[in-house]
Amino acid sequence: MDLWQPIAKHVLFPLQARREGNSVPRHLRELEESQWWPVERLEQMRLERLRALLRHAAAHCPFYTARFAESGFDPERVQSFGDLVGIPLLTKDDIRNHRDEMVATNVPRSQLVPNKTGGSTGQPLHFYMDRERQSSRDAAALRHDRWSGWDIGDPAAYIWGHRTDVTAPESLLSRLRVKYLDRALFLDTSSLDSARMDSFRRRLLHENPPYYVAYANSVYLYAKFLKDTGATEYQRPRAIITSAEMLDPERRALIEEVFGCLVLNRYGSRETSVIASQCEEAQGLHICWETLHLEFLRDEKPVAAGEPGKIVITDLMNYGMPLIRYDIQDVGIPSEAACACGRGLPVMEVSAGRVTDFLLGMEGQIVSGASLTIYLIANAPGVAQAQLVQERRGELVLRVVRGEGFGEATREFFTREIPRYFGDIAWRLDEVDSIAKDPSGKYRFSISHLDPAEVF
Repeated sequence: MDLWQPIAKHVLFPLQARREGNSVPRHLRELEESQWWPVERLEQMRLERLRALLRHAAAHCPFYTARFAESGFDPERVQSFGDLVGIPLLTKDDIRNHRDEMVATNVPRSQLVPNKTGGSTGQPLHFYMDRERQSSRDAAALRHDRWSGWDIGDPAAYIWGHRTDVTAPESLLSRLRVKYLDRALFLDTSSLDSARMDSFRRRLLHENPPYYVAYANSVYLYAKFLKDTGATEYQRPRAIITSAEMLDPERRALIEEVFGCLVLNRYGSRETSVIASQCEEAQGLHICWETLHLEFLRDEKPVAAGEPGKIVITDLMNYGMPLIRYDIQDVGIPSEAACACGRGLPVMEVSAGRVTDFLLGMEGQIVSGASLTIYLIANAPGVAQAQLVQERRGELVLRVVRGEGFGEATREFFTREIPRYFGDIAWRLDEVDSIAKDPSGKYRFSISHLDPAEVF
């Protein structure tokens, strides 16, 4: 019996919220309740949130003031979510070119939280959210974590590829939080080899966390390593939550075979946090309907249930920098099916979503494309878009579309950073006018013609 978990949940969690001044506990209570509401009550609340957001954006965000005026859109006339079609889609280029005008003038800068993403398309994107939205985002992630059986204060291993998420915290308070409240074991999968995989095995055996939260491809590679090496002494968690990358049926089946536990998939983004998640029934993904509105479009018209469509998101809660009808450049399938769990949240599937292949370094290390979108591209000066291509071991091609500020500092950045992930690899920088989409219509940040599992 874990005697510390209730202390972490009922004492440390609310004390930490009070110290930080966040509202995560309140949002979590509300989300835990509203997920069971009937559809009619959910829709009434969502429509109220939409109207309030649109009025706020029109009054306080210069970008939307101008956009609404140019398109003849009047927030006061909104009667349903269908009225959103009067607003042009928000593109990633809109955010890059008009970010400052999108920020609300009545939200103090001290209340804005900066964030960034390299994205699966390899196009850097910087944006803001207000602190209240950060709290509701954190609460949405906690709610989904709890669907796996995990609860606040339970230990968990993060098999993760985002180095800022797995870097040891610097302050004493942060270290104490990780140890006694989060109880998190961070395993960095941004670069993998057999030795690191075996160190994961040993650490997990020693720490014995009952839950994993993982990059989908990272935990797949770890599972494949265990199977291919014939390992018998390894820890088996109660449940695994996968995120950040596509989880195809074959890889999911291998993860379930090796660990013999529930695997729940989550779809999200840096811009909006949790978008949709599987519940304990492990069927479709429940949309985070209280905080987001999703449209599924083809030729700018809604698709029928069961048909794939471009995902367009309106964040109902970010007042600091509203994202209204944001084309996230993913494809999804809406569903009219009612989940057996009884929640009122609608269900969707992700189709032809983000794809970030793993690449191989000189010493056999496997490098996560998903993590490189953040570290290599979001931080590279003067890069409008990039793509990594690997056709042979020991070689790497970096295709770059020049942006404002591209120059010697850009080349120096890549010269310094690429060896940190790939070792002394032969690499080439190709400047291109554009990067082509693949046959599915998606841009891919990294393309590998190698099998990363061959190194095991």
